[in-house]
Amino acid sequence: MMTDHVMPGMTGIELAAASREVRPSLPILLATGYAEMPEGAQLDLPRLAKPYHQDQLRDRLDQLLGADEREPLSDHPLATRPEARL
Repeated sequence: MMTDHVMPGMTGIELAAASREVRPSLPILLATGYAEMPEGAQLDLPRLAKPYHQDQLRDRLDQLLGADEREPLSDHPLATRPEARL
């Protein structure tokens, strides 16, 4: 149960595992700067490598959530702002 662990006292993988204990069908996407998962990580989760652009994040979330096709995020007026890059 998640009551024993609270962020920031755990890693993202630990949070994902604890969340899956409570809600097994919860969609999870790891955004990480690491090429390899840490040793002992048993979760098979979709990952998005940093750095990434918001279009990439949106595409991965759409895949994960089974979202309908939408207009490209790059067409949004705020997408051209430098701070829009993650």
